Amino acid sequence: MEWLVILALGVWVYRQGQKIRKLERRLDAADAPRRMAPELAPPFPESAVIAEPIAARPPELAPDPVPVYVPEPAAAARAPEPAFASPSPPRPRVPPPPAINRESVSTWLSENGLAWIGGGGLALGGLLLVAYAAQRGLFVPELRIALAVILGAAMLGASEWILRQRPSIAGGRHLLAAAVSAGAGAVTLYGAVCAAHGLYHLIPLGVAAVLAAGVSLGLLALSPRHGEPLALVAIVGAVLTPAFTGLPGWSPLALTLYAALIGATGFSISALRRWGKAGAATIIGLLLLSGVPVGQHQTLPAVIIQILAAAGPFAATLWRRRFRRDDAGDTAGSDFRGLPALALALVSLASFGPWFSAPVGTGHLPTAILLSGFLIVLAAVMASRNMIRPGLFALPVGMAIFCQLVAMAIAVRAPAFAAQLPWQHALTALIPAVTLWLALGLPAVERTRVLAIGGIGVAVLASLTWPILHAAKIGFGWAPAAILAAALFGAAALIARRVEQASTDRGLALWLAAAAEMAFLAAHAAVAPRFEPAAFGLAALALAVAAWRLPWRGLAPASVVGGLIAFIAMLRPEVIGATLDGRLPLATLLAVSAVAAGLLAVSSALIWKGGGESVRNEVEAQSATSLLIVLLALFAALHVVLSGPRDRGVDSLLEASLRTLMLLSTGLLLVLRQRPDEGPIARWRALIVVSLGVAHGVLLQGLAWNPWWGAGEPVVGPPVLNTLILSYLAPAGLLAAIVWRRRPTDDRWTKTWVLAAPLFAFLWALLALRHLFHGAAMGSAAIGRAEGATYAVLALVAAYQLRSPSLAGRSSTAWLAGIAPVFGWLALIIAGLVFGVRASPWWGPMVEPLAPVGAALLLFGLYGLGAAAMLRLRRGDGPFDRTALAGAVGTLFVLLTLLIRYAFHGADMRAPTGGEGLETWTFSALWAVFGLAVLSLGAARKDIVLRWAGLAALLFTAAKVVLFDLARLEGVTRAASFLAVGALFVGGALLARRLNAGRRPAEDLET
Repeated sequence: MEWLVILALGVWVYRQGQKIRKLERRLDAADAPRRMAPELAPPFPESAVIAEPIAARPPELAPDPVPVYVPEPAAAARAPEPAFASPSPPRPRVPPPPAINRESVSTWLSENGLAWIGGGGLALGGLLLVAYAAQRGLFVPELRIALAVILGAAMLGASEWILRQRPSIAGGRHLLAAAVSAGAGAVTLYGAVCAAHGLYHLIPLGVAAVLAAGVSLGLLALSPRHGEPLALVAIVGAVLTPAFTGLPGWSPLALTLYAALIGATGFSISALRRWGKAGAATIIGLLLLSGVPVGQHQTLPAVIIQILAAAGPFAATLWRRRFRRDDAGDTAGSDFRGLPALALALVSLASFGPWFSAPVGTGHLPTAILLSGFLIVLAAVMASRNMIRPGLFALPVGMAIFCQLVAMAIAVRAPAFAAQLPWQHALTALIPAVTLWLALGLPAVERTRVLAIGGIGVAVLASLTWPILHAAKIGFGWAPAAILAAALFGAAALIARRVEQASTDRGLALWLAAAAEMAFLAAHAAVAPRFEPAAFGLAALALAVAAWRLPWRGLAPASVVGGLIAFIAMLRPEVIGATLDGRLPLATLLAVSAVAAGLLAVSSALIWKGGGESVRNEVEAQSATSLLIVLLALFAALHVVLSGPRDRGVDSLLEASLRTLMLLSTGLLLVLRQRPDEGPIARWRALIVVSLGVAHGVLLQGLAWNPWWGAGEPVVGPPVLNTLILSYLAPAGLLAAIVWRRRPTDDRWTKTWVLAAPLFAFLWALLALRHLFHGAAMGSAAIGRAEGATYAVLALVAAYQLRSPSLAGRSSTAWLAGIAPVFGWLALIIAGLVFGVRASPWWGPMVEPLAPVGAALLLFGLYGLGAAAMLRLRRGDGPFDRTALAGAVGTLFVLLTLLIRYAFHGADMRAPTGGEGLETWTFSALWAVFGLAVLSLGAARKDIVLRWAGLAALLFTAAKVVLFDLARLEGVTRAASFLAVGALFVGGALLARRLNAGRRPAEDLET
């Protein structure tokens, strides 16, 4: 433990050296103008040019100071205007920073360095001498202690001798040397006392404590001569004395009295000298001492010591204000003025210890509650006397709330829990009472902060306490919240009379919000869950009546919050869940919902009547909440009527579809009722309802309950005219109507809904086609060739519709036309994969024969529709348009190939090719004809895409003839194949020349 004292001494000596160097720098700065005066030229006053000449300066033998010339005001006023501009006086030369050289370093080492080293050596020497004597057995113990005391006294005497020296011319008394000497003597004396009691047992505990306290008091007495650092060393030494002398031997009473002595001494010297650091050390020391009884499960001594630590700075500041009134304009002593705030903050944090110094159920909580209550009252008193900022009132309040919640959560099952509740309720009631007393005497800004701290704090405490009381099954657990709510509403009248304007005061609004929270909590605790929506609606109505009659800020928003809580109560499992399960009759739910919605509608009307345009947002919010309650009740009724209780099964897709339609229908009504002067609540009401409908439909109907890839039930009804219309096409129509009537037409909400409308329409078409092909098995059947081709055609048609000029011409859908190329490229890729690979009955992945004939005709017809759809996609000459045209030509080429194959093989198109060669020759001939036709059409229309497509078909045919026909065909067939293809190629070349003749120069035609 001795090393703690050595460390404290080192810190103190370091701080003392810093202060001395800072003082020397200030003295040097003050002397700088005097030292620089010989180097500065005298100023040139304007009147000096004419008024009187400047005498010649005699030669200077020594750099004596030259007085600065300052003209007399009268003379300056009488002087005429100079004939020319006077030169501006030279700027004073800033002294350069002191150079670091051998001389300066040696000076610092000889003065400060030696003092540092000497002081440290003295302190360590005193302690080591005692330790060495004990280890070596030198002298008897009594003589060792006596020598240590003599050494410490000698060091203190040397310090006093240094202070009594006359100030020298160079630097005055060496304060640093005196300070380190006194510190070394104090450490030696503390070591002697500790050795006498702990090592040699020469003196009992009481004598050791008295001697250590005497050393501390002596150092405090010397501190006015040596400065505040010596007082810090004395306080630290006094605090560490119990640890040096053995903590187990200190009784709680002795430790409490000893702490009181330290506190009285430390705060007294702090008040007399305005030493803030000494006061802070006293506060910290007392809090450290209070940790001893906390560790020993002694709550009362810890509470007394902490109260002393909190009240000491308050008493010191109060005494200073009363008896030293000349401190008002003094800027010094800022550390001392901050002591009350520091004490309040540290003690508030340390008050956690007494709360939990013993098991929670042992009955010590009243003492800890008294400490928290004292800190709350003390903070209010200090804030009212302008000792601390009112915002610091939150520290003890917040710590009291935290400790109370933790203690209640721990002791909820303890037998003594109910017996401690009155104390905790008293602390809860103390918070708003003290808050009100403090707030009524503060200006507007600080009053708002204090009311927020007290009101919101007690509301949070009550809200978090209720679950604990409910778990403990405390009877009438709602009564404290109800009483507090009534008290807060009553106190609001006092606040309204004291504030500048009750209709705009934010503090009053926060206070009323806390009172309303208490009322809502009491209603929640006292009313059965199934009737809570009506109860909260009634509370909202009461607040609306108050808002109608009283011009107080906060009543209308509190009524709106009551309406929102009524809607939340509808969502509880005991209400909506019980209705869906059949445990709560549907009639009861509808009755409660009707009552709650009606009460909120009346509340909305009363709020409007009381505030008019100023409360438009609150009115719209209340009416929107009433609408939501009605919608929720209708959802539940719809489910029960259509499907019955949950154990009977339910058509999830149909139920989700009806909910989506109800939301979108409500949104359409709200959009139709929109007005240009609507408030934000009315605007957001429509946005939220429609967006909820869109999200509900996309997530449930589009994903979760989808009859194809989701968990939805099979579609009911014939093809096309079935429940899919209700689930997908109807929402698309409602969204289209909403987008058509929505104003403004180009905001992000409208753009989102514009995207949702074609999405629902596309889902309907997709699922209708799926149901058309598979019926009830649409959820499990595989996708066939014709079905896949149908989906490809659907994607192409959708891309064509998205690129419609009518969409681009309307502001609400223009951005949809802008993203159409993305979907168009996707549709082209899908169509190319389907028509080129997947749907092919020859080389595609499906091996089933293409039967019957109707299936073949359907598939070939879909190929034709796909090609036509690709042709329709072309609206210009861009990359997408050229790709669509090329895709159409490719699809027709594949269709021609499949038709030839089907003509020779029928349904079994995967059968091997016959050896007669007619089929192979037919492919070559018809491909060449197709390529020639496309090339000719491209030349006639001057279309580069068609020309290249025709050339590609011809080159492909030529490659096929050379690589395949030459090897597979024989005889006349081989020759005929080559002849036919050759003739077609020549004819194609001639036709192309003829078609291109009109576009080429005459001289080029001869080549």
